[in-house]
Amino acid sequence: MTIQSLPPLKDKIKPIMDLYYKGHFLEALDSIEALKFFYPNEPLIFNICGVFYARLEKLDEAITSYERAIYILPNYADAHNNLGNALRRVGKLDAAIYSLEKALTLKSNYPDAYYNLGSTFRALGQFDDAVKNYKKVITIMPEHYEAHFFIGISFLKLRQLDLAINHFEKALSIKPDYVEAHSNLGYIFKKLGQHDNAIKHYKEGLAINPDEPELQHLLNALIGNTSIAPPKEYVQKLFDSYAEKFDDSLVKKLGYNLPFQIKELALKADLSRTKFKKVIDLGCGTGLSGKELRDISNNLTGVDLSENMVAKARELDVYDSLIVGDIEDTLSSSQEKYDLFIALDVLVYIGAVKSIFRTVRNCCKKNAFFIFSVETQEEDGYSLLKSARYSHSVEYILKTASENFKLIESQDVKLRKEKKEWIDGKLFIFQAS
Repeated sequence: MTIQSLPPLKDKIKPIMDLYYKGHFLEALDSIEALKFFYPNEPLIFNICGVFYARLEKLDEAITSYERAIYILPNYADAHNNLGNALRRVGKLDAAIYSLEKALTLKSNYPDAYYNLGSTFRALGQFDDAVKNYKKVITIMPEHYEAHFFIGISFLKLRQLDLAINHFEKALSIKPDYVEAHSNLGYIFKKLGQHDNAIKHYKEGLAINPDEPELQHLLNALIGNTSIAPPKEYVQKLFDSYAEKFDDSLVKKLGYNLPFQIKELALKADLSRTKFKKVIDLGCGTGLSGKELRDISNNLTGVDLSENMVAKARELDVYDSLIVGDIEDTLSSSQEKYDLFIALDVLVYIGAVKSIFRTVRNCCKKNAFFIFSVETQEEDGYSLLKSARYSHSVEYILKTASENFKLIESQDVKLRKEKKEWIDGKLFIFQAS
């Protein structure tokens, strides 16, 4: 068959797109790739290839395909838009903006390009610019619920809560089963102290999707239903989102200073030491404690569930080893033994502590020390607070720890501020028995 006798391109592409829309992505990709032999200079084929590669998370191949389409047809607005979106997804945000703005110069009323540009500015933290571009989307497509949702997210980041509420509610008026909109409205109303409204939205979100453990945890916190522990996904997302502003917010605004006392506390636990052989910083976060522990550690390991937190800790270059993972899972699978365990602001995200005490004990060298903090409560046991953190009674901690540790010292501490009031806590130093 000669090139001239080939059937029209649309007849070739339609069955391939049918495969794609049915979810047969690899088969669709193989078929569109085969067409390149017959149509080596057809930009549409390269653009479609890029779409398929992007759907399969092969973003480098997608970018190459889009660039080829643009090389063949420089004014191909769709390819510029798709390229910009792929560049955003790989973190090349300045290049993404250039491609998306090029798409808009070629096609001014282009909602997809405005939407992708809004998402790129949002990724850069330029939320005013994000709002401006998302609003262009809803000017063209008033029922674009995702644009309304991300305007809400942007206003939430800008702390313009009333405007955020308006757009989340608009998103729900268009798509009533939008669980994420209910979740964000619950968060805002909780932040505003409007707990009844927050409970309403958490319940509505759970009615749509009962398999939302994070929503259930937040609802539990507001209605006083104490669970054993929060979902790992909740803690991970919380700290992933908090990583960039963690040190500034927690230390400068909320007065959190326990990490800066940890070196003195650890040396006080055993006056015969100037250094510990193997130290592990449980819930290391961005490494606030690590900077202090480095001076008294021959070997220092950090563990945190949040990948973004660990990335910030890695920048300090004070840990010999950093692990992204759950504390109990990490210790349970470890063959290492440590002589100092630190867990500051960690047990506030764990309700029942018996399991973690036992897991720590199994990784202790002889006479190892375990130093940790808790938020305190008067009544015995532990409680899930409206903050979605846990508080523990001194009696509960002492009783639970006594199976594996002996108390060396405890002291009352002011953990951090919340709504301009200090949170009462307790710092414990235990030794493996």
